[in-house]
Amino acid sequence: MIKKDEETVQLVDEIGELKEILREVSRKLTRIETQVKRGATSAASKTSELPNSQTAADVKKPANLPAEQVLQVYEELRLKAKNGKEQEVREKLLTMSATDLNLMCCELGMPPSSKNPSRRKMFELIIGRIKQSLMLSRHIDRQTL
Repeated sequence: MIKKDEETVQLVDEIGELKEILREVSRKLTRIETQVKRGATSAASKTSELPNSQTAADVKKPANLPAEQVLQVYEELRLKAKNGKEQEVREKLLTMSATDLNLMCCELGMPPSSKNPSRRKMFELIIGRIKQSLMLSRHIDRQTL
């Protein structure tokens, strides 16, 4: 009987810890979302490097990447960013066509808000998603899960 009571207390403690972790993640996501909405991310200053030769009309051109590879490319970019190679991630995104950027945004569940999105907006959306992913993965204690 005592053993079950101890287990129950331990489980209640673990639930409390998990709730606190979820609250912290929620606060951080809210903060990130606010920063992205304000345009205060560091990606905003770096996007001035985007070439103006490719316009929103490029979105209508056929994609260079098949839809199946888009998530693989995103995962490669995320891993590069995780390893501190953020400049390489930016350079790779800069070389991608507007169609590919648009496809990546859609595959990641964040379609641009307009019919003809700008490369800059799509660039910022993808960089923001990568940063969110990295922030979440840094704060998850995989041992407790």
